[in-house]
Amino acid sequence: MVNTDHADMKHSFLIGSLTSSAGVFISKLIGLFYIVPFIAMAGEENMVFYSNAYNYYSVLLQICSAGLPFAIASIVARYIERDDYRTVLLVRRLGMGLLAVLGFFMMVMFGLLSGPLSASILSSQATFDDLQRMKTTFLILSLALFLVPFLSSYRGFYQGLRELKLYADSQVIEQFVRVFSLLALSWVCIHLFHWDRIWAIYMGVCATSIGALAALFYYMRYDRNHIGALLRAARRQQKKPASAKRVMKELFAFGLPYLISGFLGNSQALINTQFFIPTITKVGMSYKDAKLMLSIIQTQCDKITSIPQVLSIGFSTGLVPYMTVSYERKDCAALQKNIRDCLDTVCYIAFPLCYCIFALARPIYYIMYGGGNLMAGENALMWSALLALVTTITPICTSMMMTLHLRRESIFYLCVGSIVKVASFFPLIRYVGYSGAITSSVLCSLTIIYLSLSRMQASFHVRYGRTVKRIFKMTLACFCMQGMFSLLNLIGLHFSESSRLLALGVLSIYGILGLAVYVYISSLLKLPQAILHVHWHALLHHPASLKERNGR
Repeated sequence: MVNTDHADMKHSFLIGSLTSSAGVFISKLIGLFYIVPFIAMAGEENMVFYSNAYNYYSVLLQICSAGLPFAIASIVARYIERDDYRTVLLVRRLGMGLLAVLGFFMMVMFGLLSGPLSASILSSQATFDDLQRMKTTFLILSLALFLVPFLSSYRGFYQGLRELKLYADSQVIEQFVRVFSLLALSWVCIHLFHWDRIWAIYMGVCATSIGALAALFYYMRYDRNHIGALLRAARRQQKKPASAKRVMKELFAFGLPYLISGFLGNSQALINTQFFIPTITKVGMSYKDAKLMLSIIQTQCDKITSIPQVLSIGFSTGLVPYMTVSYERKDCAALQKNIRDCLDTVCYIAFPLCYCIFALARPIYYIMYGGGNLMAGENALMWSALLALVTTITPICTSMMMTLHLRRESIFYLCVGSIVKVASFFPLIRYVGYSGAITSSVLCSLTIIYLSLSRMQASFHVRYGRTVKRIFKMTLACFCMQGMFSLLNLIGLHFSESSRLLALGVLSIYGILGLAVYVYISSLLKLPQAILHVHWHALLHHPASLKERNGR
């Protein structure tokens, strides 16, 4: 596992990252399609409780678990590189214990603060029933704050061992069980017992804990069958392991910056959740419309834009063990290549996906959610497509900074980004309306990306000239894709808003032909060959030989 040669590490880095992305993509795809029947059962007016609860949940989850799983992964990768198996097992025990304690503490705090949070989010115009519904949603979701961090300890441990397929499989299992439970329990409450629609929201947040339990059992079963080899290696080890005190210092030294960055990284959604309704109602929008608009931005649009954002999760997961090893070996050339390969690959895949969401926002929103609030949904989704692109890149830059021990700088840049978000949020809401909430987040992410890339360039002499040229070519390929969309519209292939099924068929044609044009033009420009090492002609004519070559 450890003594791989230099070329294999470079290849494995991209393969591991793409494998993690594939697993998260499948889980996000499952989540994308459950939202349609879920909204039908819960009611669009109640989705704001769901989105608000999850935004605070995400922030608190980051606080109690974002740092330590990455710290566990990095430290395990470091000691595996040194063949210190006894210390690896010590890291595992200490990490699991810390995450269990932190998760329990955060669960209790979330429950105690559910009342005040509900009042501050929904503004003074909120009804008593709305406040009670928000509070109950918080209380039910608090259980997941104990289970998910403990689950993350397993993920961090096996991530450090570079078992990235296991990470991806657990994501799929967790999401599948969560979605199945969510829909089944919501259906029973709404259609069988005929309870109020808010019970669908309650069952939706309860399903998060059920999904976490399923993934936890999966890891425990895998652990029983595979931990034996590591235990035997630890028993044979002659050299003295690191002390528990030293490991704890390493966990906190690595994990604390991740904890802070996790909180700051979620500041965009937190600011929207906390201030959107109170701010936009002051400039003329009604409380009812403000709740609906926030739900559209944070639930409906977010579910669609989460598809390209899976790349950030996959690559942030995949880069930690490999870049840690390169950093430990002081292999500057490998670090430079990993940084450039990561940026190039993510941009090559994310550009066409985000552009399709932007260019086809109206039919996508109509197919997913119907025509009830189509104009508002279309405009919000177009802005969200741009946000999806920059928020796919931002977490990767932050993760690279943390892995390369530029933690103080990374936290400072996240603080600067948060200041940009706050400073631009209120004036943009005032002058451009609800889209100002999205635009301010875009400005925040662009600030973080620019500062992070500049710092890595200064510290590790990374040159981005090649990446900039490739991004220009990707943009050109996207314009050609738009040309295909215009041609299809010119020949009379229009979207019908009388039938969602018919619109889906037309969207499929647009999407397939548009992406085919992107791949073809980018192949002429040598992008997939250089970035993914994929030669389409060889793949079409000699797939077996290509597979054999990649296997080597």
